Amino acid sequence: MQDSLRRRWRATLTFALLQLPLVWLIALRYVPYLEVPHDAMGITYLILTWAGHFGMLVLLGWLPLVILAALLKARWLWLPSALLASLSLCILLLDTVVYAQYRFHVNYFMISLFLNDKNGEIFSFTTSTWLVVAASVALALLFEGWLARRLIVGGRGQRLPAGKSCAVLLLMLIGSHVLHIVADARYVRSVTQQVGIYPLLFPATAKDVMEKYGWLDPRAARAARADIEAKPAESLDWPKHPLTCQAETPPNVLVVLIDSWRADEYGPKNTPNLYAALHEEGRRYRDHYSGGNATRNGTMSLFYGLTGNYYAHLDNTQTPPLLITQLQQQGYSLGIFSSASLNGVGFDRTIFSSVSPLRLRTEGDSPATRDHRMTEDWLAWQTQQEQQDESPWFGMLFYDAPHGYDVPEDAAQPYQPSTDGIDYLDLGPETDPTPYRNRHRNAVHYDDAELGRVIDDLKSKGEWEDTLLVVTADHGQSFNDFGKNYWGHNSNFAAPQTHVPMVVRGPGVPAGDIEGTTSHLDVAPMLMRHALGCTNPLSDYAQGQDLLDPDIDHPWVQASSYIDYGIIEPDRITVVDGTGQYEFLDRQLDPIQGGDFSPAVFEAVQWMRRFYR
Repeated sequence: MQDSLRRRWRATLTFALLQLPLVWLIALRYVPYLEVPHDAMGITYLILTWAGHFGMLVLLGWLPLVILAALLKARWLWLPSALLASLSLCILLLDTVVYAQYRFHVNYFMISLFLNDKNGEIFSFTTSTWLVVAASVALALLFEGWLARRLIVGGRGQRLPAGKSCAVLLLMLIGSHVLHIVADARYVRSVTQQVGIYPLLFPATAKDVMEKYGWLDPRAARAARADIEAKPAESLDWPKHPLTCQAETPPNVLVVLIDSWRADEYGPKNTPNLYAALHEEGRRYRDHYSGGNATRNGTMSLFYGLTGNYYAHLDNTQTPPLLITQLQQQGYSLGIFSSASLNGVGFDRTIFSSVSPLRLRTEGDSPATRDHRMTEDWLAWQTQQEQQDESPWFGMLFYDAPHGYDVPEDAAQPYQPSTDGIDYLDLGPETDPTPYRNRHRNAVHYDDAELGRVIDDLKSKGEWEDTLLVVTADHGQSFNDFGKNYWGHNSNFAAPQTHVPMVVRGPGVPAGDIEGTTSHLDVAPMLMRHALGCTNPLSDYAQGQDLLDPDIDHPWVQASSYIDYGIIEPDRITVVDGTGQYEFLDRQLDPIQGGDFSPAVFEAVQWMRRFYR
């Protein structure tokens, strides 16, 4: 039989496709962490993705053999083919083990932790486990060697429909992504909740495009799926025990968020209205950190009391926070007001997924205009509440002007010199940050004036003394603070982007300054315990502590971005990116030479998996 390049390509493709049943068999180990769907769309997506996505991974594994086939004759080609197949199957098997414990897929960080885990704090395997692993590797090598010699050297399997099989797998892959686009736009949880279990799956979405061309009404699609009885995903052990919550005299609760507000932008000059209302009566936390350096993760950590590694799972399963569902169950009226769109950052399917109807956006052609309109709408809602409803209320006001560096021309601008706006393309390491920092501070000052109206209204209606108020930010903002050309947010976990104001004021809240390190993860436990009367141990439902605990002081805190996370200690930050690469930095973002894993890293990895079943 002629040993042609075409024959070698076909033989290696057939060899690769015959790995697919083994891949499917190993991948069954992901099934315990999948809520098996029972509707037609969910079942169809499961079938298409199971076949198409794993088929794509197998074909990606074939690509190195395409190159090797051009370099090696068949009598030598079988050996690297068998080794590559064995290695790939072992990596997949290892990934199922890692995923079962941590809900992470295998990456460089996890491998490095394993190699540095000398005391077995993270990974602990018995002798019998190692023997099973060794036996599995040996059997894989023997089987793959036998199969590779028969197909690549012996020429068996030439009549198998390899090309047609690839076409079918490709069509199933495309079909799964098209189905996900539709399901994501229509909030079909039975489909979206499946995404997390597949390694290297990046499902397609097109909600914004569908809305733009009139193919989708997001309010109607969301309203059809909102469920105030929404339960946590079955694969989460959260809460660990049923909640027991009932407050005797539940207070009103108001959470105020100012987008990208830095910790050094609170005070009598920058926020005179907040300072006047809270300086004497509020409880200020001077070393407080958001759970993220961007809106999504920072706000998520505040409402859920969970770290950012849970976000994708909560988003895919459309699981609301226990805080929100408890507010609903205790009869609170909900006034959710945001200047920027809630569905733009996915809060319509996470934080407020159980709220219907939900106000998705505020009308207006600029952040400052929307902030003003939002305040007006809030005041109108408050008047309506006073006239029609005697139940306690929960409110959220999410201001956006500092995020857009937007200040109306007729607004007070005490910080000068100030630029007229910001274009990130104009910024560089030599740019003077002063005008941009002042513009940002002026935007905060503008929102403070709006909040002054909110506070005055609460006082005039007699609601001020009965309202538990939380004032903070979703994240901070960089202005090239350390000379490393970092501007904005979502780029690092140093203090400018994670250290944010936090002031709490209300019934039962002692005034004063707290110097201990605190986190957004401590807010939901505080509200659950002191506003809603939850008596469960905090470890049942949150990763944080009670923010009102007089001795609170975290030795380290964790913050996440869209793709990575940081473990922040007093003298260092360990950063792990989405691919598992990691680095050790000091608090000014300089690399720590010869750095190694600190005990906090091992604690954090264990801590982050607390609520996975």
